[in-house]
Amino acid sequence: MNTKRKLEDEINFKDVFTNPLRMFGWIFPIFIILLIALGIFYVKHLSDISFNEQPVGLIVDSTYIKKDIEMKKGGISPAVDLLLVEKPTQEFINKGKDLFKANCSSCHGENGQGDGPAGATLNPKPRNFHAVNGWTNGRTIDMMYKTLQEGIIKNGMAAYEYIPPADRFAIISYIRTFADFPPIKKEELTQLDNQYQLTKGTIIPNQIPVKTAEEKVIEENLEINKKIENAYKLLDASSENTGAYLLKNNSQNLTKVFSSFLRQKNIGSYVNDALLNPFNYGFKPSINNLKKDELNNLFTYLKTILI
Repeated sequence: MNTKRKLEDEINFKDVFTNPLRMFGWIFPIFIILLIALGIFYVKHLSDISFNEQPVGLIVDSTYIKKDIEMKKGGISPAVDLLLVEKPTQEFINKGKDLFKANCSSCHGENGQGDGPAGATLNPKPRNFHAVNGWTNGRTIDMMYKTLQEGIIKNGMAAYEYIPPADRFAIISYIRTFADFPPIKKEELTQLDNQYQLTKGTIIPNQIPVKTAEEKVIEENLEINKKIENAYKLLDASSENTGAYLLKNNSQNLTKVFSSFLRQKNIGSYVNDALLNPFNYGFKPSINNLKKDELNNLFTYLKTILI
């Protein structure tokens, strides 16, 4: 009697459910297929997987923000009261708080912990004023003022020299309320006063918006161009004039001569500079060979046709 089991020609799939071991040979091909599928998925989504998102809120690229400076009349800023700096009043500290929110909180945060929205992408992070260690210039009053005056380029800290000195001290006074800072020493204030002339006041130049300045420059150049065009016409019409003759024969670039003369502030200084550096003013070196009365005739003629 043949007791050997007859080989099956086909797989009995119903028997697979009753005897799972029959699927053992399929484990490795299935595993490889899954591994390949996961690899393809990973490669296709590699950029999304590696992208680092920080929930810092809305950040606007500052390069797209166009904010012009205000029109301000210059003068002398009030002298700094060093006694008030040494012993600030609550009113002085409150003023510093308002200035801090307007100028510093965007990077350093409302409470000075270095967590402002604009500082989220900075490296290194903005200064945490509550921390004692890691200050680049130090935590003393003179070093804090130096930081506001000069900035710290390597850390991305801008200089705030345009803020009046008294207001900078007000900001520092408010920052010093965040933690225990070193006591203010009179020698530190004296050194600051000697270096920056704080008690004598600071000269503040006039300030006009950039757009207004550009318009003024364009307007000035247009006016100069009109005068130059008119000077050429007058020069052609007065060819027999002695001044016109001297101008033509001693000029290398008439347009440069006209332009430099129109921008001069003092005729005496202009003549001396033109004789020292004739090329810079459009003249030939031969201008130095002219006699005094010939020079007077030339520059008087220039003044006649240009002004």
